[in-house]
Amino acid sequence: MTNPEQELLDTIEKLRQEKFPELPADLVRRIVEIERDFTDNRQEAFKRITEAVGKHLEQQIAAVTKAEA
Repeated sequence: MTNPEQELLDTIEKLRQEKFPELPADLVRRIVEIERDFTDNRQEAFKRITEAVGKHLEQQIAAVTKAEA
């Protein structure tokens, strides 16, 4: 039997696959985890989500730059 948190993650993953397949599953999962961990500290949640998205974008840019070289 799954727990409510896993059910939520499964639902979000299904929606991601259907509507936003270009978004990486690990990034979406990380954002959900941050939201869970920092529900009482919105500033910290925003900071960490911004960092996670920034890291993802940096990796994407590095991959494109490497492919073009």
